[in-house]
Formats: sequence, C-alpha cells, structure tokens
Amino acid sequence: MSPIFKNEHSGKGGEAAKLLRLCMCVAFCASVAPAAPKPVAAGELYDPGRVHTIEIRVSSEKWDLLQPSAGASKAGAGASRQQGRAAGVRLRPSSPVYAYVLGEIVVDGQRVADAGIRLKGNSSYAVSAGTLRRPMRVDFDRFVKGRRFAGVESLNLSNTSFDPSQVREALGFWLFQKLGVPAPSTGHALVYLTVAGKYEREYLGLYTLIEEVDPHFLKRHFGNSDGMLLKPAGMRGFAYLGETWDQYRGICGPRSKERPEACQKVIEFAKLIHRADDATFRAKIGSVLAVDEFLRYVAVSSVLINFDSFLSTGHNYYIYVNPRDGKLHFIPWDLNMSLGGYGWLGTDEELARTSITRSYADHNILIERLLAIDEYAKAYRGHMQKLAVTAFNPEAMRQRREFLRPVLEAADKAARTTGKSGTTNLVSASGMGLNAPELWQFVERRAESIRLQLDGKEIGFKPEFSNPKRTLVEWAPLTVAANTFMSAMDTNHDWRLSDAEVMDASKRFLAAGNIPADGSMDLAGCIAVIEKIMPEDLRRRVPAKAWGEWLFAISDANKDGRVTVQELFGAYRRFQSGSDADRDGMMDERDLIEALGAAGAPRDLDPGR
Repeated sequence: MSPIFKNEHSGKGGEAAKLLRLCMCVAFCASVAPAAPKPVAAGELYDPGRVHTIEIRVSSEKWDLLQPSAGASKAGAGASRQQGRAAGVRLRPSSPVYAYVLGEIVVDGQRVADAGIRLKGNSSYAVSAGTLRRPMRVDFDRFVKGRRFAGVESLNLSNTSFDPSQVREALGFWLFQKLGVPAPSTGHALVYLTVAGKYEREYLGLYTLIEEVDPHFLKRHFGNSDGMLLKPAGMRGFAYLGETWDQYRGICGPRSKERPEACQKVIEFAKLIHRADDATFRAKIGSVLAVDEFLRYVAVSSVLINFDSFLSTGHNYYIYVNPRDGKLHFIPWDLNMSLGGYGWLGTDEELARTSITRSYADHNILIERLLAIDEYAKAYRGHMQKLAVTAFNPEAMRQRREFLRPVLEAADKAARTTGKSGTTNLVSASGMGLNAPELWQFVERRAESIRLQLDGKEIGFKPEFSNPKRTLVEWAPLTVAANTFMSAMDTNHDWRLSDAEVMDASKRFLAAGNIPADGSMDLAGCIAVIEKIMPEDLRRRVPAKAWGEWLFAISDANKDGRVTVQELFGAYRRFQSGSDADRDGMMDERDLIEALGAAGAPRDLDPGR
C-alpha cells in the first residue's frame, strides 16, 4: 500500500487520505464524462457546410396522432396553446390534415421539450408515406409562446424526395442567394426518430434544413414584417379573378394578416397582367412588381429548370406585398424537383437544353409580357450572364460539390454505423414517373447549354406536355389527342387557343364535310370528317367513331341529332372555363388535357406504346 494511504482510517492522516481520494475520483470522473453540448448559436443552424444531429422523440399516442387527419379528432382548430398543450395536439389554422403533436427534439445534444412536430408536404409526402423518412416541420412556438431555438421559431425538415443527390435544394437556394433573390437559408441534419415502445433512435437519413418564410425572414430581407405574405397554389401564371379580394383569398393562400391596401395591390397586379394593353403594362408594372428582383428570380428558376414553381405548376413560391415600397416580391420555395427532377416535360438531354427565355411549359403570361419589353429582356439576359460567369459554371459547381462532400460523407458514415445502408428509409423516395438524373453530370450539361445559348450557338428546348410516355399517368391517355387538336387549331403557333382560333376551327370542320358555316352536321357526317382528317398516330389509339360520338354527346345542346358551329364552340367554352387555370381566356396544352379529361373524352388504352 502506498504510504499516502497508510492508516487512512485513523487520525488526521486518514482524513487527509480520504479527501485526496475524493478529489482524485472527481478529477477522474470529470476526465471521462462527456462534455456538455455546445449550444447551437443563432446563425449556425442554417450553415450549409455543417451537419447537425437531430432526434425527434414522441410518445406512442402522439405518433398515432401525427399521422394525416388523425389529430383532427383530438383537438379543435381554435384550440389555444394551453388547450393544445393539455391535449398534446394542436391543429394548423389553415388545414387539419397535418396536426402538431407535443414532443421533444434534441439538436446536437441540446434537448428542447414541448416542441410542436408535424408531418408536411404534398407529393414529397405521398411518395414517402410508406416509410419513416417523411418530411416534417418543427415549431418551437406552437405550444410554448415565444419559444425559440438558435434564434428560430420553426424549421423545416425536407426528406429530399425525388432527389437522389440529397443536395438539390441546398444548391438551388444558394444560387438564388448568389443573385440577390430573397431566399431561405439551408442546412443539413442526420435525423433519428424515437417513438416510445416502437422505434428507438431509428436513423432516417440525411435531411435538408430549410428556413421558414416567416416574420423573422421578412424582417431580415425586407426590413419589416407588417406587409402581407401569400403562398399561392393552383395558378399557372397569376390569374385575374375579378375586383373583390374574396375571389382571390382561397387561391392566394394568405399567411399573414389581410390588409386592405395589400389586397388591392394584388388585384391591381393581376388585372394589369391580363387586362392592360402593352403601353399601360409597360408604364405601370414597375409600380406594383419588384421587376428586377423578379427577373433575377426567373433567371435562377430557369437555370434550375424548376418547373414545379411559378414557372409552370403555379405553386411552391411566396409573394410578399411589401408596405415599404408597395410592390410584390417573389420568394422561391421547394426546389427538390429542380435540375432535371421534373421529368414529365422531356428527356434528361432535352431538359438540360431547356430554353433560358422559355423555361416553362406552355406559357406564362407575366414572364412573356416582361421579356417582350427590350429594357427588361436586356436586364434578364444580363442576370443570366452573371449567373453563368460567377456561379453556374463548371469550376464554381466543382467547388460547391467539394464544399458539400463532407455532408454526404457524414450521412454515409451514419448509415454504415447504424447498419442502415441502402434501406428503404434512407433512399430518397421517387415515384409518379419521376426519376431525377445524376446531379453533377446534369449540371455540367445544363451549364454548357446556357453558355451556348448566351453565345447564340444553340436554340433551347421548349418543354411541353406532349409525350405520353413521360407525363403524368392520368394525363397520358389524352396527351396525343390534346397535341393533335392544338396543332390543328393553333394557327398563330403560340401553343395557345383563343376563342377566335376555336371558332375558325369549328367552321373549317364543317367545311371539311362540305357544309357551310351556318349549316349543321349529323353524326355520320361528323365521323366521316374525323376519319378523313385524323392523323395516323391518333387513329391507332382511338377510332374516329368514338371521337364522333363523344363530340356529339357534348355538343348537341338541343338534342336534334345535328351540331352547328355555335354548338361546337359552346361545348369548347363550357370546358375551357373550368380548365383555364390562369384565367386568361385561352387554352394551353395542359389546360386542354385537363379539359378533355373533364369532358370525358375517349382515352388511349395504351399510351406508352
């Protein structure tokens, strides 16, 4: 025994020895105990080069309530924070589909109790619903007023559906920021799930953290948050719906207080786009729209060929009506289908060559009217050139790839450590006929095409919903027919049908049966004309008799067994009015496909032939 511990149980020497052993024990324990987690500071959460570790923890009951529509039966939409906290569930004000449940979140070792957790997403949820790897949102303020974490009120956990690279959104939002467009910040996290009695720290994979577009975001970018924030959905372009705000509320999706002056500005904007002549549009558009900022938004969206946006689908963007300048500002959102991910409009090679000035399907009236003005067309080209020189070129993209490499390496290591490599939970979900190409090769092809287009050495590809093998399964049986009808009636080749073009086509249809414009045609004559003019590709898919019987069924309004020009045109107008998403009084190809579907048109039974 060491002399230091001799007689430790007797006298002063023993007491000293006890004290020394205690001190040594404390020192030893301190040396092996894990260090307290370093707090995540404001600004660190959305560091795209950093990988956080996040664990979501909920009880078994809360897990069941988290599932779509399940929470609605537990708490009313108007429940207060206190009521929601007591019930453990609180509904979203705008929709009961996804309810917030009470749980906790651990970020880099920091535990936050009583956080609001919910599922989110449309297509990104639909294709991942059969796995645990679903998109989520965490709201620190939902059950505890004023609660913040690392300076933020909420954060979005994107599960990178449709994106096997897992970094498309981080890359896309970075490009918006490089061109000075107000855009969310991003980060990354290895996400784990614990559900009491069901899952114990189950590894879900790499998620993209995306900043919420909320008052904090607005103050940082616009210096205020007392304007009106909108999240439109379902408008391809921006529709003019009339002169009262009630006509716009549902489709514009207000996310903040509806202020009368801001509502009126939105109506003025829509009317200017659709009703103003060219001179009036040119004179006034700069007073309602932050035009140069919008051109930059379109330039980056075009580089990314982000069709699932304002460009084509009419959603996945915000609009902020800024009281400081009285103008509308566009904010990008949801970029997981960018850079070739939205494959319904062309092959990978075609999409890489998408036109830099016509990077939307069918048409977009606002972009078209702006780029028809020389001043704005020149500014837009300048923004595209700047992107190509500073950010979207092979060298800059290689640097960005290397910057993001540690993020993906951390995810690979976590998958190996947990034994989850290649499992369903870790695979970015796909489906709906969408298969994104390998990101970095596609980026190189896209960058080269943009350079060639800017140099005038390549004509860009103009995307359309025209290939039944690539489009949505529900559209495929009608795609060839819509393409055939559009080609036959679109005499000015703008790929839109006006009333005048349809009326003229109706007259030509009767004339093909040797019937004057003021005459009428019977069913047999109708079938004979269709048989005569029908292209072979459409004939192989649906016989003329089926088209003739359908046309009579929807057109013979007075049921006299004959159809007139006016009846043919009247049938078109009935279905056009219900399918004209941007309310411009015209029919583009997607409108036409949807109108044919609504009208019960004959379907191709084998569109993938």
